[in-house]
Amino acid sequence: MRLLAAAALAASLAWPFIALAQAAQPADAPSLSWQFGAPAVPPDGGWTAERGRILAVDGTVRLQPDPNRRVVLVSPPGLPDAVRHAERFVVAVEGTGLRRVRVQGRRDERGGWITLADAAAGKGLREGPDGFVLKRAGARGAPIERLRIELEFRTTNPRTLRRIAAAGASPIAKAGQ
Repeated sequence: MRLLAAAALAASLAWPFIALAQAAQPADAPSLSWQFGAPAVPPDGGWTAERGRILAVDGTVRLQPDPNRRVVLVSPPGLPDAVRHAERFVVAVEGTGLRRVRVQGRRDERGGWITLADAAAGKGLREGPDGFVLKRAGARGAPIERLRIELEFRTTNPRTLRRIAAAGASPIAKAGQ
């Protein structure tokens, strides 16, 4: 029932992401997820490119890095409270050569960007079955109005973006606390 209520709320507010009800999901399930190329969702999920380009191509979303091999994505505004409590961020990009990911958030439209997670290849950036996973490092519990995700690649080759998610704490992390 809660899952249906969350889906109805997301649809009624025309949010371009899929809200998942926490009570209906395991503790490590996404709190918030953008599935790019999914039916009934704008192709770019409402995300914009601050650097590089984000392009809808044949039902997929392609990232085109700038000449400095970077893409900086900015989420749609008005994110729900689920992002405030996220402990992990997942970025699913097809292909190889991702060198660094930095996730930032801001509290309101006039605020500056606060780094929530930052990882480089070989230094905290790990790839899981659902994409590259970053552990949150700062600003826990802070309201987040928007996310900003910086991606640095080894080359300027375009890549397909499949998913971005903000997830709750993993059961392993909870057991270790």
